[in-house]
Amino acid sequence: MEKDQLDIDTIIANVLAGEATPSEQAQLDQWLMESEGNKKYFQDLKLIFDATTNASISEKFDADAAWLNVKSRLNSRNKETKIRALHFDWRIAAVIAMVVGVSELFYLTTEKTLPIITISSSTQTQNDTLPDGSRVFLNKKSEVSFSFNRTSGQRKVKFKGEAFFAVKHEEASPFVIEVADVLVRDIGTQFNLKAYPEKDTIEITVTEGEVQFYTLKNAGLNLKTGESALYLKSRKEFHRLMKSDTNVLAYKTKIFNFKNTELKLVIKLLNEIYNTNISLATAIKDCQLTAQFFEDDPNTIMEVIAETMNLTINRKDDKIYLEGLGCNIH
Repeated sequence: MEKDQLDIDTIIANVLAGEATPSEQAQLDQWLMESEGNKKYFQDLKLIFDATTNASISEKFDADAAWLNVKSRLNSRNKETKIRALHFDWRIAAVIAMVVGVSELFYLTTEKTLPIITISSSTQTQNDTLPDGSRVFLNKKSEVSFSFNRTSGQRKVKFKGEAFFAVKHEEASPFVIEVADVLVRDIGTQFNLKAYPEKDTIEITVTEGEVQFYTLKNAGLNLKTGESALYLKSRKEFHRLMKSDTNVLAYKTKIFNFKNTELKLVIKLLNEIYNTNISLATAIKDCQLTAQFFEDDPNTIMEVIAETMNLTINRKDDKIYLEGLGCNIH
């Protein structure tokens, strides 16, 4: 039986807050089995809820204010609510706010600034959702910290590492990323940002929309879909790149496009993305490869490269050795 969306939202709120009855849990289980879309809807809400509740939040939402706010919005839509009033706590208020509209969560607190929520990755990539509904895909060894200032309306992100951002654009709530003294301001955007602290460069590639790439002392650059730029920290200079790296999102998509690329650069990228330990014989390091790979399997990629360039693969312990007499030119 198909259920009214509000009924499902109510049940999800109770389940995530730990207040669901056995009947509600059973209804949710049945609903999740009906389609992959239902599962994704639930998982997206759970990601936001977990990110919020796991952040050691000491401030409490005003439960009464939250309930009145949400109830008012629901009533305005002429929907019958079935949420139990007894033991209604801030967790349920937060979840209901998310399912009605994720950004509502920010306005239910009496504090000017919500606690900072941090998402990080170590040896693996990580796909997650920020509390405002924006999506972030972190490369390895990366960290993003999100906060919201109720007075200024600004969503502020501090960042290090590499990540792909799909920002939920809100005109009244600017989304600004801080990396050292560089700022990235969303203008309805999806983009990749690479900013490892030990590197002298900060690189950005816009895949959709527009961003402002600047500092407080330098107006910087406005970048649109398909454009890339970098900032040299040592010289405090912005440079627009005429040719974008075709593999900038390979860590996320596992799609590779090499065109006359030196083999040492190919192997360096594969080692970074797959945590492999591939070594090249000196004679073939500068050989050039032109190929496309749509594989999420480094062994398959290695075998194709070896076959294409007449090379041999030797394995010892956890190391892989790619060897040959020289470049195979046809």
